[in-house]
Amino acid sequence: MTDIPEKNNQTRGQNGGGLDKLKDKWPSPFVSRDRISEFTDGILKQSSMNTMDARGDGICPRYRIGNRVFYEVDNVIKWLKARTKTGGNYGRIR
Repeated sequence: MTDIPEKNNQTRGQNGGGLDKLKDKWPSPFVSRDRISEFTDGILKQSSMNTMDARGDGICPRYRIGNRVFYEVDNVIKWLKARTKTGGNYGRIR
């Protein structure tokens, strides 16, 4: 038997790595949709969240006060983890 590390074959939703660190630098327990890009360091855009929320694929639960939509930080991180893939070759990035 050898001590060769196994290949990392994580798939969708089984990771999260540094995503938990997003919470550490955020000053509030909530993230408004118009600041989602700032919270995720540009990973998500407000327009993308508008579309995903309209399709029912967005972060749940979401809250609304007037015209502002916002999410709980913990739910944003859970949602990101569930949608993140790691390991493997995903082809060319465009």
